[in-house]
Amino acid sequence: MPRTITCPYCGARFEVPETVTIAVCPYCGTTVWASTGEVFREHYMFDVRIEYNRAFDNVRMLAQRQFAAPDDIYERASPEAGRLHFIPLYLYHVSVRAECPGNPEAGLEEEYAALVATRRLPEGLDEEYRFAVRGRKFFEPAKIERGIYYQPDLDAKELLPKATERARMKALREASEECDNPKLVDESKWLGIVHYPFWEVIYKYEERRFRGIVDATDGTVVYLEYPIGGRERGVLLAMSAGLLLLSALIGAAIGSAVGSTIYGGAGGLVAGIAGSIPSFRLGAARVGRYRLRSRLERNG
Repeated sequence: MPRTITCPYCGARFEVPETVTIAVCPYCGTTVWASTGEVFREHYMFDVRIEYNRAFDNVRMLAQRQFAAPDDIYERASPEAGRLHFIPLYLYHVSVRAECPGNPEAGLEEEYAALVATRRLPEGLDEEYRFAVRGRKFFEPAKIERGIYYQPDLDAKELLPKATERARMKALREASEECDNPKLVDESKWLGIVHYPFWEVIYKYEERRFRGIVDATDGTVVYLEYPIGGRERGVLLAMSAGLLLLSALIGAAIGSAVGSTIYGGAGGLVAGIAGSIPSFRLGAARVGRYRLRSRLERNG
């Protein structure tokens, strides 16, 4: 059964599942303890530093650089819509040391870490994305622009080992240079929730709509859909066919040299199929996709 909460900031009433411990008001973004309705004090935020027009510009600049995208996409792409997604993160202070006899700080790691606090993310946003933690400030509902607020639905304590994993491994590795069996001491703790903004950019090219996800604090394009040009699709398919033919001919030539033209040709064809799959898939598709791989976490 869902429970009804009255927001102490704006007075709105909203429902959350019974399993939710910390709830976010969908109208003003205030975070409260679901059991009592009291404001959750350790709630931080990041300002929206990148406005929508700049987020769209970053999207079309990246689209222009993608292989097989139309040459005129930067000039002809037009903004269709944009909305902010405020993603909840759990913020941790990571403090780990590995002790050796006579040296209690043979391995010492101290940093901040932020992990996604929800299972529900907009398509294209990777939960392994490394979020900045420097620049956060205490949450002020009145200063946050209206957007989509996501409820934290993961357990902060259960995620603590994941937040400290890298630091623990590094501390043990450093201490192992001094002693064989270092003792690990982990004093890491959960600090609170951070709401982190992303733009969802919808843009149009030749009457078709495409999406992009942009970090609203620094403008990094995390995810991008872009059109594959008709001429470019033809080139890619021709490249795939050429690679298949070339592989078969090379395989046949090698097979002929060792007395088995048929098997050589078949082997070359198989290798050609494997090598041509990426270009064939891209050529057959009308939409290309770019995903930013996880960045190194920025601490502060």
